[in-house]
Amino acid sequence: MKFEILNRFTMKAQFTCELDVEFETKSIRYQRGEALRLAVLRGAVLRGAVLSDADLSDADLSGAVLRGADLSDAVLRGADLSDADLRDADLSGADLRDADLSDADLSDAVLRGADLSDAVLRGADLSDADLSDADLSGADLSDADLSGADLRDADLSDADLRGAVLSGAVLSGADLSDADLTPIKDDLFSVLIRAIPEIPALEAAILEGRINGSTYEGECACLCGTIEKSGRFNGACDMRNSSRPIERFFLGINKGDTPENNQFSKLAYEWIQEFKGYINVQQ
Repeated sequence: MKFEILNRFTMKAQFTCELDVEFETKSIRYQRGEALRLAVLRGAVLRGAVLSDADLSDADLSGAVLRGADLSDAVLRGADLSDADLRDADLSGADLRDADLSDADLSDAVLRGADLSDAVLRGADLSDADLSDADLSGADLSDADLSGADLRDADLSDADLRGAVLSGAVLSGADLSDADLTPIKDDLFSVLIRAIPEIPALEAAILEGRINGSTYEGECACLCGTIEKSGRFNGACDMRNSSRPIERFFLGINKGDTPENNQFSKLAYEWIQEFKGYINVQQ
């Protein structure tokens, strides 16, 4: 049977193939999945292709050019998408459990609500991607570029973020339980090493719910805003950078949040205690 993969922008045929007769009785999900497999085998470029709801379980799509493609609600469980070009692609609601996306380019991609649990995203470019409400539990995000990514309400429990770039990433509402957040913690330490005299006041502000990660000014302020209250920096300190990982992390803390009721406050306070142990800061 003849099958066409359409372009989402022009709605014209982008790739045409003959599927085995057995696919005549199958749903379009399986027809699209098989057509894409054939397209990749033949080296077709599928920029902007309509592949929504396609079944691509365990497919070998390594190096595939799928920039701007519509893969919303596609089933890509266990698929090999390493080195794939998925820039600007729509993968919202897609099933990417156990998929290999190592070194893939997902910059500006939409992965809202996608299931990426236990996926391998090592070295992937996820800059400015929309990962809000995505399930990234147990995912390998080591050395991934998450700069500017929207991770609001994402599940990052048990995720590996070692070496990941998180500048400008939005983490408010994300589940960070048992995630490896070494890049964020290291950034906090780089601030604390220059603000050792301010540590007791910072601790008190966290414990008393006097942190507001969205502002540098006022009674309740962000990390650097709280540190600056000592007056030792003669105004704004040069550590101010609203895009740095720890300041983006502090966006998850609002007035009234304490280690007892907010995971971001709890982690920040625990990291400060760890830092004090390294340099033997006295209470």
